[in-house]
This record gives sequence, C-alpha cells and structure tokens, in this order.
Amino acid sequence: MFSNGLTGGFTGGWLYLFTGFILLIACIDDFRSKKIHNKLILFLLPFVLTAVFFAQGLEGLKEGGISALLALVIGLPLTLTRMIGGGDFKLLVLVALTLTWRDFLWIGFYSLPWALLLGLVKIALDKKMKDFLLNLYFLFQDKKRGSLEFHTIPYSVALFFSWLSLLSLRGINLF
Repeated sequence: MFSNGLTGGFTGGWLYLFTGFILLIACIDDFRSKKIHNKLILFLLPFVLTAVFFAQGLEGLKEGGISALLALVIGLPLTLTRMIGGGDFKLLVLVALTLTWRDFLWIGFYSLPWALLLGLVKIALDKKMKDFLLNLYFLFQDKKRGSLEFHTIPYSVALFFSWLSLLSLRGINLF
C-alpha cells in the first residue's frame, strides 16, 4: 500500500480533500446546468495529474491509471446504456485517477445505495411516487406500458456521498 506520510493510505491527507473538492465542484456544475461540462473536466485534468504526482510520484500515477482503466471498463457500458450520463462517466474516470483501484470499487459500490436513496427522495419531492410504482409494476410484470418515465438524479451527488461514506468508514475526519 502506498503512503504519502500524512494520514496513510494512497489518497490520504490533502489528496482526500482534493478528491472531495473535485466532486463538490462537479456537483455544483451538475446542479446549475444539469450536466457536467467537458471544459470543467479538461480544466481539472492537469491539476489532478499534478496533485497525484506530487502526492505519490510515478507509482501513484500508475495506480491512478489502473483505477482510470477500471473506470473506463465499468463506466463505458453504463454510459452506452444511458444508465449514467457522459459527464458523470468522465467525472468517474477523472476521480479514479486520484484513487487506488480498491477505493474506486468501494466508491462505485457505495454510490448505488446513495443513488437509489437520492432518486427516491427526488421522486417523492416531485410528487411522482405513483408513476414510479407503476413503472416498477410494469417492469416486473414484463408488460409494455405506453411510455415509461425515467427519473434521473445528478449522479455526481451520489459519487460525492459515496466518497464521504468511504472516508467515514475508514475513520477519517476532515473537520
């Protein structure tokens, strides 16, 4: 396992904060425009690579590259099937550069219940619970319904909460 001497772990210390900062910026962009802009991802990329290099050296870039390849393998099918948006996919790859492959898998795993919870909250706030339940009924009955309404959430928020979950479960206090 790699360590930068601050709090231990590959993305310990200030790199944890940097990853969170990237996710927070993406959440704000996602909320304001309902998309994560390519310009934002391209703007952040050199900062991410520089931060990982200074925190972990070439070994950190190698580990981040493995995580990014894993993000491509997992995220591309999700993007092509429109389960996540293109901006979310690019954000996933960008954030993966700052993580070990294990951390990346945990964040991906934790993002699923967060996405479900956030989606249900959004559906309830939009007062569309009846439509949601009808959609579920028709999906489980394998019947065709005139038009299924898809409910979307900003997945960047689920990623941010999953990052917070990872930190919390590791006992890392940022405040």
